Formats: sequence, structure tokens, C-alpha cells
Amino acid sequence: MSGTPVCSVVIPTYNGAATIGEQLAALADQTMTEPFEVVVADNGSTDGLAAVLDEWRERLPLLRRVDASRARGVSVARNEGIRAAASDRLLICDADDVVDRDWVRALSSALDEHAFVGGAFETETLSGRSAAWVPVPTRSDGLLEIWGVAYPIGCNTGFRREVFDAVGGYDEGYPPGAEEIDFAWRARLQGYAAAYVPDALHHYRIRTDLRGVLRQQRNSGRGVVALYERFHPEGVRTLSLRRRLHHEALLVARFPWRGPSPERRRWMSLLAFEAGKLAEATARRVRAP
Repeated sequence: MSGTPVCSVVIPTYNGAATIGEQLAALADQTMTEPFEVVVADNGSTDGLAAVLDEWRERLPLLRRVDASRARGVSVARNEGIRAAASDRLLICDADDVVDRDWVRALSSALDEHAFVGGAFETETLSGRSAAWVPVPTRSDGLLEIWGVAYPIGCNTGFRREVFDAVGGYDEGYPPGAEEIDFAWRARLQGYAAAYVPDALHHYRIRTDLRGVLRQQRNSGRGVVALYERFHPEGVRTLSLRRRLHHEALLVARFPWRGPSPERRRWMSLLAFEAGKLAEATARRVRAP
């Protein structure tokens, strides 16, 4: 498929050579009949990513790699990939997931009517039931939400370039995961509410290694505090640092030391999330939700 792309699929990645082939295979097998480009925003990979991409250029003639290594972070890579994209219709996915066959068509078509959209996701195809202890829904039935603000999962979202320009791109200062909420929040403040596209299905690969999950949950906790500090949503209960320390102590005291392994891991995830909130609130010297 060649010609002027009607949309650009942007894939931020750092050392994604081991998994990006599955995503590229899915993009090469789309039901979309109009040309679309794939922009891989390389955040400084050292694992031979460029060579892997070269192997896919015959099946994806509009595949490009752009240098997004000026600083580390998914927001940096997304921003650089979007700025380099040829189309004003921008679809975002990740290098370690797999989009469904109708994903490009469904998300791109939705941008005819809406300026900002997000699709559905499910986790069992790539992660199975063994990851049930990880605090991620097994399937979405709508947009995600925090404090009354709906937002698409960052690895299954699309928007017109006007939205990106209106909000100034992804904020590169957030912990991983919070940047997509911040983007949606600022877009809504500019008059762009996200719309849900159930046919744009995304097969999401969740972390199953304990250390990776705990790091991810800690970053999520930090992100919640950073978001609260920026937007100050009304009606959200906050705790002083003293009360938060007491709350953490209660969680530790209730930890199921003799419970089944999945239950213990769920509690460890919760503790990591709360520890992230505590660390960020302490660093900022603020009350936090």
C-alpha cells in the first residue's frame, strides 16, 4: 500500500525489537484499504530495532523510523513521532501490543466525526489469566475515568493534529501513565472531549514480572498526585502526610502474609501505588488524594 497517507500510526518505542514485529504484522494485515503510514519513534534503542524495521519495509512501504532520542520517555517519543508524521490524523499504539485487524479503519473513520477518540482493549489474548492479579481490567467497556474525566488508554488513542497543537503535545514531565490523563484533561479544557470507539480493539500486553508491575504501580501513584496538583479537581478527599503515613501503616498491617500468592501480589501492587503517592506528596509537600 503506497500513496499519500490518510492517517499516521505513531509507535513510540525504546528497545522494542523483541516485540514490535507482532505489532507490525498486525498493521500489515489491516482491513483499511486507504494508505496509512507507520511512524516508529525510536527513543534511543540499542537492541537492533532499526534492522528489525528494515525487514518490514516490503510489507509496510510507508513505514518510517524517526529519531526521538533527545530525552528518555514515552511522551518525548510520542511528541517527536507526531511532529514527524505526514498526516493530520494521528493514531497512537505501542510496540509491545497488537492491534486488531479493523483498528486503523475504525479509529481513523471515527475522526471524521470526532477530533479525539479512544478504542477498546482486552488483555487475555497476550497475557492470559495468569496475570489476573495485575490491577488492569481484562477488557474495557468504555473510556477510562479519573475524578469524572474520561480518557482513552494511551496506547489506543487517536486525534486530529489540531488537538495536539491546542494542548501543546504530551507533557514530558509526568511519570509514565499520567501523561495520557493529562493530555485528555487539557484537551477537554480546550473543548475536545474524547469519544469511545468500541470497534477499535487493541490487544494489550500487561507486565507480569513483579518488579515491573510494582514500578509501574509506584509511577501511577506518583502520577495521581502530580495530576491532582495540576488540576485540583473538586470534591476529591485528600490526606495530610501524617494521615497518609497512618494509612500506609494500616495497609502493611493488613497484608495477607499467609494468603495465596495472587492475593499477596495484589496487595503488593496496592502498596506500591500508595507508596508512590506518599513519595510524590512528600516531595511536593502537599496533601494528596
